[in-house]
Amino acid sequence: MNTSPQLVQRTEVPAAPPLLSPGAVLGRLQGHERGPVHIIDPFKVPQAEAVEKAKILDDLGCPALILASTDYEAFESRMDPYVAAIKEVSSLPVLLHFPPRKGFGFPLARGADAVILPALLGSRDDYYVWKSYLETLVNLPGRVDREDWPELLLTVALTFGEDHKTGDLLGTVPVATTTTEQIDRYIAVTRSFGFHMVYLYSRYAQVPSDVVRHFRRQLHPDQILFVSGNVRRRDHVSAYLEAGADYVGFAGALEHADWRSTLAEITAEGP
Repeated sequence: MNTSPQLVQRTEVPAAPPLLSPGAVLGRLQGHERGPVHIIDPFKVPQAEAVEKAKILDDLGCPALILASTDYEAFESRMDPYVAAIKEVSSLPVLLHFPPRKGFGFPLARGADAVILPALLGSRDDYYVWKSYLETLVNLPGRVDREDWPELLLTVALTFGEDHKTGDLLGTVPVATTTTEQIDRYIAVTRSFGFHMVYLYSRYAQVPSDVVRHFRRQLHPDQILFVSGNVRRRDHVSAYLEAGADYVGFAGALEHADWRSTLAEITAEGP
């Protein structure tokens, strides 16, 4: 690689914030009581409904709100006012969780507090394993003002069970659960590179509880374990928390007219 002074001078990119330093959002997640976290798809859920949900979740003392979608179009025009409306009525940190796009990296919205940067270790495409990180950092200075840079949450993201939608889009292969050999390799990478979080996800089923337990036993205590997928009742949340998850994400459970009753049940204290 050519590292001559001339090349360095021509490639003037402002230094990004230290990736491995804990920021306000990470510190909040590490210190907050374990429990459920709502995930809103801004390309499905109307803005007014998201605002109402955010106010209730804030009153309930939830640690954060995640905005996420596998598919998105016209990201900035949709997301910038969406985030602003939520932040106007809620003190919850807003986290973004969207797949990157080649040539651009991970999408960002003004006002978001943090962005989950998933390294899809199980992807067949190395862009989604690690190159998307670099592309995001290269593009970041020109996309937002320096003082508005979101906190970057470095995350190992793994999928469980058949998921052709994610597989076709991001090249992911479901994690094998018949033995722990593959899982142990992923855990070793997570610990060695100092990732902030691990995100375990199943689109059509649920992540096995014994897998959650295995991750929690092997991860560093400060590394956050997040589990999501088909969480629709309080007993789903309780089972994952008992298995060692720090946070349990739920999304589709509130995508219906009677979502207020479901939210009350899912966030209720107790088993």
